[in-house]
Amino acid sequence: MSSIAPDAPDAGASMHGIATHAGDNLLLRRWIGCWIDLVVACGCLLAPDWLLGNALYQSTVAVWLLLAVGYFVVGEWAWGRTLGKLITGTIVVNVHGARPNLVQVLTRTLMRLFEVNPFLMGGVPAGIAVSMSTNKQRLGDMMANTYVVSVRTLRNVQARTAPSAA
Repeated sequence: MSSIAPDAPDAGASMHGIATHAGDNLLLRRWIGCWIDLVVACGCLLAPDWLLGNALYQSTVAVWLLLAVGYFVVGEWAWGRTLGKLITGTIVVNVHGARPNLVQVLTRTLMRLFEVNPFLMGGVPAGIAVSMSTNKQRLGDMMANTYVVSVRTLRNVQARTAPSAA
């Protein structure tokens, strides 16, 4: 599994420019990745009930909630990716094309609880924000100053702008 180093060089082209020129394909990939991640997060909540029984599950539900939220925080902070982003070839980056910092990831995750929650309007607010935003950002991305971009596009830009070995 590959990731971007936290000190990745500035991609030369801004993430704003890369995101602005992303096609509808990115919106579809984000939507698919979102649903993959929601299945994983729901699995973190539902599988323990099935495995442990309802009584034990209820007494430990805080652990499973933390695991479901932690899935997003750890994945995006450590690798810039969750399983959904890995499968769809997308990655969360900061304005410089590097992994987001912990505050950015926590901001994205907190906003995700409202705008991507399948029980609260089914992720419609996030979809509308991404499709209407010039930078293809959902509200959590706007607040955290992050972008979700194609890994391939990001690597191509970084390869073109990387200093050549002398």
